[in-house]
Amino acid sequence: MQETTMVVMTLYGILSITLFVLWIKHKSVLRQRQKLASKIGSMKGNLVQTSEKLDLLSRGVDTILSDAPEVHELLGVHKSLEAAESLLFNQGIPVSNSESCAIASHAAKSLLEHYEEDDPEEERIILQGLKPLSKRLAAILTEAEMKAEDVELTADEHRRLGELFHSIERFDWAADCYYRANDLDPEDEAALRSLSDIQRKSGDLDSLDRTIERLLAIVPDDIDLLNEQLVLLDGTQDERYVRNAKRLEGLGARTSLSATDGDLSQISQRAKESGDGGHYSSETASALVDKATKQLMLGEFRPALESVESAIKIDRNFGQAWKLKARLVAAEAGSMNDAMKSLRRANALGEYTVILESEILENDGRTDASIEVLEEHLHNSPRDSEARGRLSQLWLTSGSPDSARQTLEEAPEEAWNTSTLHIMKGRLSLVDADHHRDETGKVDQIPVIDALVSFDRAIEIDRESGLAWLGRARALRYQRSFDEAEVALVRARRLIPEHPSISLEEAQLFLEIGDLEQANALTLEATTTLKENQTVPFIRGIIAAKQGRFREAIKLFSDTLSFDPRHARARLNRSSAALLCDDLAMALDDATQLVEERPNHELGRLRKSEILMNQGDWENAESELRELLKLRHNHSMGLVHLGTCMIAMGRSEQAEKPLNKAIEENPKLSEAWYQRGLLYVDFGRSEKAISDFEAAVKADPQHLDARLRIAAILHEGRDVEKAATAWRQVLDVDSQNRLARRRLEECREQINTKREALVPKD
Repeated sequence: MQETTMVVMTLYGILSITLFVLWIKHKSVLRQRQKLASKIGSMKGNLVQTSEKLDLLSRGVDTILSDAPEVHELLGVHKSLEAAESLLFNQGIPVSNSESCAIASHAAKSLLEHYEEDDPEEERIILQGLKPLSKRLAAILTEAEMKAEDVELTADEHRRLGELFHSIERFDWAADCYYRANDLDPEDEAALRSLSDIQRKSGDLDSLDRTIERLLAIVPDDIDLLNEQLVLLDGTQDERYVRNAKRLEGLGARTSLSATDGDLSQISQRAKESGDGGHYSSETASALVDKATKQLMLGEFRPALESVESAIKIDRNFGQAWKLKARLVAAEAGSMNDAMKSLRRANALGEYTVILESEILENDGRTDASIEVLEEHLHNSPRDSEARGRLSQLWLTSGSPDSARQTLEEAPEEAWNTSTLHIMKGRLSLVDADHHRDETGKVDQIPVIDALVSFDRAIEIDRESGLAWLGRARALRYQRSFDEAEVALVRARRLIPEHPSISLEEAQLFLEIGDLEQANALTLEATTTLKENQTVPFIRGIIAAKQGRFREAIKLFSDTLSFDPRHARARLNRSSAALLCDDLAMALDDATQLVEERPNHELGRLRKSEILMNQGDWENAESELRELLKLRHNHSMGLVHLGTCMIAMGRSEQAEKPLNKAIEENPKLSEAWYQRGLLYVDFGRSEKAISDFEAAVKADPQHLDARLRIAAILHEGRDVEKAATAWRQVLDVDSQNRLARRRLEECREQINTKREALVPKD
């Protein structure tokens, strides 16, 4: 019994324990279920939030790119590149070469779909976002160890792909694509030009020469390419040098180097001659200097500097390398100390550096130091004409023409065997002519003749001196020998086409000739090179005034005066333009200031008198005219104005004498005849008045006032037919003249009335 009870109790205990354990597990499951439900709810909320954010982001992107759907479409390119990467690298299955090429070609074509061919004359625009995709494609092709020829594209597609790689500075891939484009289409000029740009910047001059030769096969008369290849071939025996020179000559283009290019060419030639034992491999310092000079002549400063640095590492005692380094450092706006150290090292190694040193100092704004360097050099080497000419020019540009003249006078006789000093002497003579013109308003021909003699002497010594031809052109313009001046300018432009004063001198010549359209075009050309030159706005102001745009002319003359407040011609012309705009206050202020600054300026005094006459200030006008006649007693226009003042002030009896003298001095001056005719009208001497008015019309057939006076006098007389003829002649000059038309009708009525009176009546 007890055993049974114990068994039952044991079973009951086991069951109780089991139930308790199950209850605990049940509670645990419930808690886990609650936690899981909570997590699922939280996850659901997060998924909803994420979905909302993605939806907001998607709508935001769609909104932002709504005006640029082409950028939105780049997502397709992104997918293509993702697929290409996956197929080529990430699937773990080997891909055959043909399959790899097909995959890469598909990716490249998807990229090029968004960089299509445009008008070749328009600038190509690369879509925003296309460059990062191009970088990614370049990375894929590089990792796949492919070349441009592995990508199956047309010549045009290869060129466009090269342009994309070019824009992201992947020059290796860009050049490879350009090469492939040229292989597929040898007539593709654009690919070759882009390839030459890469080769030029990388300093690969041999490859650049080959590319230019290919380009010349397509465009044989391209002047820039011909000149560039001349630079590359300079100093060689290559027959293409002669070919290019002849072709340039046939095209009427420049075949010689500019002054700066000539200096660099000499450096290049000397570098070759300095090669050890005549050996000239690409590893020598002389070869690297030759390469650097050509790169500099092509405008590639940074690659040129790298080549020079390499030359110095090879041979630190190579003076030409140090001299060229000084030029490059100064041109690249580098450290002035570095440039001067390089220059002094070159000088210590026997290089001629004084001219370059003075140029560097002047460009740095240290003109006094530049002058000091040249003076010290000339003290030891007085026969150096180049340095003396340079010093004279520096004195002139710094505003000391007397010092410039003295520098030339101190030159020994042997120094005058070059063109340099003669050119400077001619320039100084033109400075004297300009000074006389600014002071008096007239050009003194004596210094102009002296200048012409100097420039002609310089041309005798060196017919290829562009500066001498330019100076001769200017002197001939002052002599009003326009045809000869134009010939000299053509020669100057061929010799020194990049000189900034060429287009400016041509503009002034065409302005003198009267070709305003050509003058304006040349002035705009000069504007690109001469940003802060006072002559540019002055010439444009003259053109505007001649075309009747007086307000614009006033503004341009004001711009000139802001550069140089003592610019006499700008102030005189602004006064004239203001007078024509009825701005008498500005006109009088300018004329008064001009006369105060330059008391002997005849035109300034004449203009001031005209303004005073317009204001009705006859007494001051008379005083100004008498000052003018003291300067030149036979000034015909001054005498005419004086007579006008006398008449206006009621002193007609005193007006006849100056008017008679004006006619005696200049019988073709219509205004003198007209004013004397008015005087005779006041005197009541109609016949003499008509005679003078007719003389005025003979001198100037468009003189309307004189014709009106003739017609008015005849109208008051009895000869109606002569009056009618005179009124018709007025209408020939001014067809809209109402007075003439009305008077002509009156004459016709009188003539008809007379004719009717003469008709016999029954």
